[in-house]
Amino acid sequence: MSVSSAESVANIEELLKQVLVWVPALSLIRFKCVSKHWLALISDPEFRHRHTLRNPNSKILAFFSKKTNEETFKSIPLGNHEIPPRCNPFKTLNNSVADEPKLRILQSCNGLFLCHIPIFREQKKHHPVYVVNPTTNQFRALSFPIVKEDRDIHTFVRYALAFDPSISPHYKVVCVNNFPHYYYDGGKHKIDIYSSETGEWKRLDTPFFPSPSDEGRHHDFMNKAMHFDYRSRQGAIYCNSAVHWITKKWGTSLAFDSFPDGNFRRTETDVLHYFDIGQERLLVASATPPLPLVVKNIPLKVSCFGSKNPTEWPLLTQRYFGECGGCLYLIEIYQHCNTQFEVMEMETDYSGWFVKYHVDLNPLVAALPGQDWNAFFVLCLSREEETSQEIDDKVEDSSTDLLVHMPGKVISYNLRNKTFKTSIELANKELYLTLGDNHCLREDIIFPYMETLACL
Repeated sequence: MSVSSAESVANIEELLKQVLVWVPALSLIRFKCVSKHWLALISDPEFRHRHTLRNPNSKILAFFSKKTNEETFKSIPLGNHEIPPRCNPFKTLNNSVADEPKLRILQSCNGLFLCHIPIFREQKKHHPVYVVNPTTNQFRALSFPIVKEDRDIHTFVRYALAFDPSISPHYKVVCVNNFPHYYYDGGKHKIDIYSSETGEWKRLDTPFFPSPSDEGRHHDFMNKAMHFDYRSRQGAIYCNSAVHWITKKWGTSLAFDSFPDGNFRRTETDVLHYFDIGQERLLVASATPPLPLVVKNIPLKVSCFGSKNPTEWPLLTQRYFGECGGCLYLIEIYQHCNTQFEVMEMETDYSGWFVKYHVDLNPLVAALPGQDWNAFFVLCLSREEETSQEIDDKVEDSSTDLLVHMPGKVISYNLRNKTFKTSIELANKELYLTLGDNHCLREDIIFPYMETLACL
């Protein structure tokens, strides 16, 4: 082959790459069947990195439930992206650990999933965590970073996945662990960071966060309100180059003061722990949300002794913590008035939550008679840029939608315009996510999926 012929072939190859880099990831997976040449090109790590960087903001195509085994695996597809149970992308991984308890999803982050095998009392070891790419049907096992024979299996461990294709085609996994709670005095968190770029773990040590009310106290009597421990949720949320863990809820965490005026109040201090990926620092912020209106507005009755008491007790049934458009959001839904709630946004300086939107779904209830609104739950917040014409200039604005699910439907509710539409009618009316015990608080149970060719 002459030099000019070789250059022509190279130019055609580069032109093909420039075209294919704009094609959605799932379509490229199908295009592998076109020829051996296309198979090699699309499978090439350099092309996959290039495609990942070119497509950083893929739309959510579906939601997966926490449980990944074949019997309970459920997904909610959006648009025409039906994902039947027989195409469970975690099936191969589950089969590879057939003798162990089944995998659970900890987190999803821009198309990649972080999974683990729960540890039970009779077990004597920590299992690996797994990074899974459902689009390419690939997974990578990451062993527990520090192996010690005397390690207590009840050591506190939290994992998080950080993957931002707008910054890098590579991902990081953060592992925070420490000895059990009785070692608080002078203890340190052990933080290990895995980089897919280097394939190695790196170790950091971070002291426990002191609580102002604990100053001078013996460690046995400390409130430890700011400590990062078992009280945090397992699943993390990635936002603005940091991974975030919020405090779990064990109940309503509310108390009522009968005197003098009869008011509800929060009984616990909520904290938000977050790890800044760039600075490699573990940080903490006080994050107690404001008392919701549906709790404040509960009618009171006056007893014969003059004390005021609520006519009903608020029960927290659903709690959503997630990210949208570079902001953190929190939603708390109470049983006695589950169609009215607030969408709270975290301040950019982590100084606290503020109410961004007041949501009233009662018009939606009226428009959809016969629906079981006790079965609905929040999927996510979704933001899309809109372009409007003002004078001769184009002005971009963002519109935030609340996606909620009920058996057979996914509803999109626009928080700004207070309009709604049915995003999808599910062909299988019985297709809904496994929620488990209906008496348990629904949180950390669904995970968005979007396509990506990211290498593991």
